Amino acid sequence: ANDKTAELINRGHTFAQFVDGFNRLRQGAPRVKIGVHIINGLPGENRENMKNTAQSVANLHPDLVKIHLLHVLDGTVLGQMYKRGEFVPLEREEYIKIVCDQLEILPPDTVIERVTGDGIASELLAPLWSRKKVTVINDIDKLLFERGSFQGKKYEKEPS
Repeated sequence: ANDKTAELINRGHTFAQFVDGFNRLRQGAPRVKIGVHIINGLPGENRENMKNTAQSVANLHPDLVKIHLLHVLDGTVLGQMYKRGEFVPLEREEYIKIVCDQLEILPPDTVIERVTGDGIASELLAPLWSRKKVTVINDIDKLLFERGSFQGKKYEKEPS
């Protein structure tokens, strides 16, 4: 949801344009299930930025959300930045905390289709811990339990 980040990664549109498209789709095809993807660990973003993205998505109340970890792949601009030491990917523990923060913010009835993903193994430069997807998912579950938390615990509808 951060336009500064969108410009940096050449996304090609603003968050306001995304919201406009989302709302037009919702109005024009109300029975269509709408999914939104969140990418954690984008260059220049911190935990607060990622929580703000989740809050912005929660305000839209999508039907589905996929949460992704940014993977650094060989042969990409990001891969070159990483090799030069210009980009540091998220640490495992920080990613787990961020995802739990986001889950608490997202609506309880939004289907969470993903909380992490797989980079192409032969091209993955970092973070290498992402290869252990099942343990990451288990640790997200454990941290939610330790917090006494769950999806939607901190969800608040945006005022109309």
